[in-house]
Amino acid sequence: PYSTQESNPLQHELFDKFLQYSEENDPPFVAQDTLRAWQEKNHPWLELSDVHKETTENIRVTVIPFYMGFRENQQNNVYWWRYCIRLENLGDATVQLRERNWRIFSLSGTLETVRGRGVVGQEPILSRDQPAFQYSSHVSLQAPSGHMWGTFRMEREDGYAFDCRIPPFSLESKQEDPNDPQILGN
Repeated sequence: PYSTQESNPLQHELFDKFLQYSEENDPPFVAQDTLRAWQEKNHPWLELSDVHKETTENIRVTVIPFYMGFRENQQNNVYWWRYCIRLENLGDATVQLRERNWRIFSLSGTLETVRGRGVVGQEPILSRDQPAFQYSSHVSLQAPSGHMWGTFRMEREDGYAFDCRIPPFSLESKQEDPNDPQILGN
């Protein structure tokens, strides 16, 4: 881990509010009450969900979904998740991610297909020198839970293309139904 003798090694507006320098501690920073209060308030949003992994032709795809919360609309609630994807080339052959193909099922009964070139505006190359690529994105549903799965179209330098499976994962809200009278305090 990173260590320093500086009493203010990071320049960020929250650093001084969250951490206090204490020479006798190792590491020399102690959490302040404001950090503990922030962690307590945001704990459900920061909770790590399941980690899902699948390997296809030496390409490992790891997915970690995080529930973000919901927003009320006029007719219904919209539930939001963030998910982190890590692609790792475990073999010797260089590959490039060309396309994504997602299937998104919502318990409201909808099944959506999302296709497109690359991911987050890129078509990353996974080689021996740069074997991994990681990104995050988000998805919203009009139901408190659902599922996602799909494939990444990968292409080797010799032109051989294959579909790399994205492991199926659940999208589960971390709370009860927001319309429940007990939650609303009615």
